[in-house]
Formats: sequence, C-alpha cells, structure tokens
Amino acid sequence: MKKTIATKSNKKTKTFFFLSPFCLLLFSLLPFSVFAQGGITGPLTWNLENDTLTISGRGKMPDYTSPPYCSAPWYNYSITTIIIENGVTSISRFAFVHCFILSSVSISNTVTEIGSCAFAECLSLTSFILPNSVVRIEESAFARCNALTTITNLNPIPVTINPNVFYNINISACTLKVPIASVSAYKKAEVWKEFNIVGIEAGITDPDPKTGSGDQLVLYPNPSTGTCNITIPEEFLFESSLILSIYDNSGKLLQQIPIENEAESFNVQLEHRAAGVYPVVLSNGRKSYRGKIVFK
Repeated sequence: MKKTIATKSNKKTKTFFFLSPFCLLLFSLLPFSVFAQGGITGPLTWNLENDTLTISGRGKMPDYTSPPYCSAPWYNYSITTIIIENGVTSISRFAFVHCFILSSVSISNTVTEIGSCAFAECLSLTSFILPNSVVRIEESAFARCNALTTITNLNPIPVTINPNVFYNINISACTLKVPIASVSAYKKAEVWKEFNIVGIEAGITDPDPKTGSGDQLVLYPNPSTGTCNITIPEEFLFESSLILSIYDNSGKLLQQIPIENEAESFNVQLEHRAAGVYPVVLSNGRKSYRGKIVFK
C-alpha cells in the first residue's frame, strides 16, 4: 500500500516539473504589456495596460536618459497608444523614443513643451495633434518619424523651432493643419512653411443632432439685411478679449473683429457683403463657438 501511494506521488511530481518550464517559456513569450504595469515618475504616475500608456498627475515629466539605457520606466514595453492627461505640463526629452509600434497619441491642452527626441524614431506614427498650449518644441522631437503624413497644430501663433525637429522627414509631403485664420502666418514661418498647409476651424464642435445643443452662437435677426446681433456665450462673459472671424463658404477668411467684452451681445455690419451664407467663429484662443449669418 505504501509503495502504491509513493508511486502516484512521484508521477505528480514529475508532471509538475514537466509543466513548469513549459509555462515559464509560454509566459516569457508574451509581450510585457499583456500585464498591467505602472508606477511613479517625478510628480506624475504612469499606467500601461493592453499596449496603452497613460500619463496622469500634475506637473512636469522628468527628463530621461538616452538609449540604449533609456531611463523612462516604460522604455522596454510594447506601446501602441499614449494618452497624456490634463494636468501634465511637459513631455520630456527621450520620453517615448523608439516606440516603434506607436500609432496613436493624445496630448492634453495643459502640455506646454515637448522635449528633445521625445518621439524620435516612432516609426509607425502617422499623425498627431499639437494642442494650442504647446509653445516650445525642442530639437529632434519628432526625428525619423518617417510615417508621418498629417500634423494638426492648433496654436494660432507658429512656434519658433529648429529645422531638425522633423529631421529625416519629408515635410513637403506632409500635411499641416492649422487654424484657418493662421494659414498666412504659418506660410511665412520657418520650417512650418515647408509643409503642405491646410486651414481648419480648430476647436469647434458640431451641435448634438438630437437636442440641437452644442457650441453654437446665438445670432439675430437671421436672415439679416445688413446688421446682425451676436450673443456672447456665458462661458465667454468674463473673457477680456475675443476674436470674431467671418468666412465665406469656401473657407476664406474675410474679416477678423476684436470684441471688447463689455456687454452680453454685439452687432456685426455686413452691408458691403454680397447676399449669401457667412460662417462666423467667436474664439478666445482656446475654445470656439460658431454660427452662420444669412445675409439677404
């Protein structure tokens, strides 16, 4: 009886030692990011799950050393998506260098600077959006991002940058989308002028099709015979300066009017315009409201 029990025990032991190396090998072949990772870096926290890296907290991201011994805590992990949340004020040097399979980046509008080589050699990155808060981009920030085809820069004022920010990228074949009122400024700015520049209405959202709500201007009377009143949105009532931009239907900027915010509404004169529909945008530089004036 004892001999039989001993034999069964030995079989179990052998089976255990046979499976253990196999399991270890299987786990070693799985990408690191299958498992949730995270920690603290300077005043910020980071979390990596399902190939998505999220940086959160308040303050500046600390600088990291360059490869091959990059000190960014996520450097050796598989990353396809990066989310920089509100409160983070910088993307530091070498932060995401060599994220070869990175394809999506979301940068919050609290980020003011992007450090040198921050996204260098992100070979799968085809597009990204720079919020209007970014006022400094250091050398080689996007060097060798050879797949880039589209950059959206929401800053109405072109940031002065070094040509090597986009080192080894054919920027003349890359589309740069900027606020429509800033197209002429970007076409005169060094480096930026080399891109294929397209104007967009930045920061404007469409109304909800069900409720009709959204970032819409209240205009009256509309249609107009020459003078139209525009109500200042409640969110803008305490803004010291606003800009009203008037466009034609082709998107060409016709006129920009600085608005002194001393009342809850103001009027716009269209006597010298041809009859038609004129898109208008009221902006504080960070957010915009839009509407259409129908002039008959």
